[in-house]
Amino acid sequence: MNKIYGISLGPGDPDLITVKGLQILKVSDLIFYPGSISKEGRKDSYVRPMLDHYALDQDKLQGFFLSMGMDRSAAEVTYRETVIQLLAAYKEGKKVSIVCEGDLSFYASFSYLLEKLQSENISIELIPGVNSFSLAAARHQVPLCLQQEKLAVLPLAGDVREIEHAFEDADTIILMKIRMGWKELYPGLLAKNWKYYYCERLGTADEYITADIAALAHREIPYFSLLIIKK
Repeated sequence: MNKIYGISLGPGDPDLITVKGLQILKVSDLIFYPGSISKEGRKDSYVRPMLDHYALDQDKLQGFFLSMGMDRSAAEVTYRETVIQLLAAYKEGKKVSIVCEGDLSFYASFSYLLEKLQSENISIELIPGVNSFSLAAARHQVPLCLQQEKLAVLPLAGDVREIEHAFEDADTIILMKIRMGWKELYPGLLAKNWKYYYCERLGTADEYITADIAALAHREIPYFSLLIIKK
């Protein structure tokens, strides 16, 4: 019986894929990869450069592009259409893979496809990968946790009070998806005596990291960014 594979590519450095993930990609008949559609209608994919790095057959690569934003209705249509294509290839006996940046179980668009595929009662195998915050800690050379310390992950925090509340139970906080609420959050962060480790576009040629929160005063924060905060 053939399978549909979900494969994590890692944060951005193509060499951070697992050996197993790369082996499956090389023998896949069809590889679906995600991308985004800008307000201007421009299509872009963060993971396509990683796939190109592996020198795969270009005819195997098939993108599905999502409109980014809080309204997920357009994305839901894309997910349904993509699943139809996945199932058609699967029923033809093809080995099909779906790739995802970072790890496919962590804030990943793949999870929406997985839910629909599972309802079809077909064989699926998931290959885990390196999370962006793991690479962030490695780049800054700081431990995320030691001994009895606790770690919390927060998405879309727009108020510093939310972080203060999280620090009641955690010693380190990973702040994901910070672009949307950054302008509201940033002044409050400046007023705190916390330690900050900022990263964006990790593992790519455009990677930028800093431990100086003041250096971000006039920086345009991209979608692929995160902040590690320690008490």
